[in-house]
Amino acid sequence: YWVPEGSQAGGKAGVNLVVYDVRGARVRTLVSGTKSAGRYVAEWDGRNDAGSPVSSGVYFYRMTTPGFATTRKMVLLK
Repeated sequence: YWVPEGSQAGGKAGVNLVVYDVRGARVRTLVSGTKSAGRYVAEWDGRNDAGSPVSSGVYFYRMTTPGFATTRKMVLLK
């Protein structure tokens, strides 16, 4: 993902990237905090916030920043 230049004062923006299951329950928070402008990589290892492996299936990730939000579908195969 990327944070564009001038997102907020100082070129930083609050970023949240969260994985949800098909029921809409939060599975894992991958990113939560302020990031400087630039490109980043967030990898999900197929575990929940407690560190336990989750089952194969369909999941959604939601990324939000000030003025932007998107939700995308993904499939976890083991």
